[in-house]
Amino acid sequence: MKIIEFKTPGNYDVLKIVEKPIPILVDDQILVKVKIAAVNAVDNTVRSGKLAGKRSFGILGNEGVGVVAKGNTEFPEGTRVMISCFTTDGQIRGIYVDGVWAEYIAVNPSELIIIKDHISDEEAAAFPVSFFSAKACLNKAEFKSGKSVLSLAIGGGVGNATVQLAEILGASQVISTAGSSEKVQKAYSLGFKNVIDLSKESITEGVNRLTDGKGVDIVIDSVGGHLTGDAISALSRNGILVTIGYSAGTTFSANITDFVWKGLQMRGQSLNGWFDKEAEKEVWNELMPLFEEGKLKPLIAKVFDAENIAEAQRYLIEERPFGKVLIKFY
Repeated sequence: MKIIEFKTPGNYDVLKIVEKPIPILVDDQILVKVKIAAVNAVDNTVRSGKLAGKRSFGILGNEGVGVVAKGNTEFPEGTRVMISCFTTDGQIRGIYVDGVWAEYIAVNPSELIIIKDHISDEEAAAFPVSFFSAKACLNKAEFKSGKSVLSLAIGGGVGNATVQLAEILGASQVISTAGSSEKVQKAYSLGFKNVIDLSKESITEGVNRLTDGKGVDIVIDSVGGHLTGDAISALSRNGILVTIGYSAGTTFSANITDFVWKGLQMRGQSLNGWFDKEAEKEVWNELMPLFEEGKLKPLIAKVFDAENIAEAQRYLIEERPFGKVLIKFY
């Protein structure tokens, strides 16, 4: 089978397609033939050697979709399945354990979710990380119906997922950002509203304009860098910012008086190693019905052949497209 691996950290071109034997199943494992896998920002972090507790080699890829090649009565051969981003011990695939960038993967049955016929492979492959992250962040921010939410980066996976979820769950107002007028127009063409064009105004200016100076209750920050500091100033009294990403940078500046006088809080969120099976199940039980009913819809920017993985990663990191980037193994 074909897999994508890297043996030493480096630039995009350290990713190589190599041939390896199909995994041998142990215990009650199921063999899945991977059709589509997602490319995420954390893959770039691991591959480039910037991960805390560095991993020097391995197979990347947090999430994907495929067809059962060797299964059981619950997952018979030919069943279309979504491969959860979580392993049985709560690890996120492709970070400290091997991921889904391979033609075949051996998994525990509890790591699979059957896909309804009307959901495309591309949508299923793009769903797990973004929407689970978004829900985890909203939970961390103590979101409830009636609160206002600012979700940075409407074109990003987590940013867009947060907007969709917050609206469905009854936010009083949902605001997002985009780095260019082109992305703002793309968002509006897809039916999204209240998108701040950061090429024309700052986050604070946009939020003040849209909220009549009140600010927002919650910020979900999947971007990092200087935007984190800008977003802090857009929070209202007792506001909470939850950060889960740092594609734009790992440091920021903020005015400490915002925290002192407005009683703000900043909280971090990660998926890897923080969710046991019961906690995972609780979130999936909330998300999957919304997904299956078509109320949540991942946005796809581009699908690459697996052989073009280096370009797929470069496209995601440097071009910052609107929607998820995927690779296909068929």
